[in-house]
Amino acid sequence: MAPPRVSATTVLHASDSVLLRQAGTETVLLDLTSEEFFGLDGAGARMYELLAEPRTIDAVADVIVDEYDVDRDQLVADLVDLAAELVERGLVVADE
Repeated sequence: MAPPRVSATTVLHASDSVLLRQAGTETVLLDLTSEEFFGLDGAGARMYELLAEPRTIDAVADVIVDEYDVDRDQLVADLVDLAAELVERGLVVADE
């Protein structure tokens, strides 16, 4: 089964099977199911923190755009791409 398509309006949340730890300036995710690590920094790490509660990428971008000096449209595009990868890896869950 293919992972769901992720868009700016897809409701996402962090997987319950993932531990999040800070390692210097990087946020490290450990998938307890696959025992694989995945590193995030900057806006990607902030997105993952915000997905502790179910949110859309649009809602995440609203928070991050106020914290970073970034173009909102580019931020949303980058977060959608990252979220799609995290969903595919099982680190983020898309609510259906």
